[in-house]
Order: sequence, then C-alpha cells, then structure tokens
Amino acid sequence: MTLQELYDRIGGDYAEAIGRLRMEKLITRFIVRFLSDTSCKDLQAAWAAGDERAAFDAAHAAKGVCANLSLVELASVASSITEALREGNESLRAQTDVDALVADLGQKYDNTIQNIEAYAATL
Repeated sequence: MTLQELYDRIGGDYAEAIGRLRMEKLITRFIVRFLSDTSCKDLQAAWAAGDERAAFDAAHAAKGVCANLSLVELASVASSITEALREGNESLRAQTDVDALVADLGQKYDNTIQNIEAYAATL
C-alpha cells in the first residue's frame, strides 16, 4: 500500500499532508507515530467514565493531532466533540448526541489504526 492509498482508506487528505509536511518520508514517520498517540482512546475512556472535562481535553488533543496529520475524518469528529463539550457551549451540547459522535470516532479510529499498522508492516 502506498502512503496515498493509506490516506484514501483512512479518510485523510494526502495532498494537504504533502503540502504541510513536504516529504512522504516525514509524513510516514509521523503517521506511524500516531499508533502510539492515546488521545482518541483517552477520549473514549473519559466519556465512558462520565468525565466530561477529561473527554474535552482528550478530544481537543485528538483534534490537533489529527488535523496536523491531515486525518480529516477523525479531526472533524474530534472537533465536533470538542465544541459540544467546550465550556460555555451548553446550547450546542444539548443539541449534540455526543454518544453517537464518540462511537463514530471509535470506528474511524479503529479503521485508521488497522490501516496504519498494515502500512507500517510494508516499510
């Protein structure tokens, strides 16, 4: 699998990643490091435990990491969760099914991890 194929499979934006990081070698280094990032798992655990503050912090971290790697689909869901849980956004929080967003993030995250592991195995 090529790096571009990986990005297609995980809902990322390869062109944006190349524009930001300039070299496939650099993107590869950081995308493989994503395997050790715990922000998405931390978000799921905090939400399951009912800790909205920790869920917000983890969602905010996940949003940043995913955006920096141009993992568009993951970043979008993490951003929606971040905004719904942001202090002062009570009306948005009331309108948002955070449970569904966290479940969606979990599915996208699992797909992303599986595909990155498959890509890393080819290196």
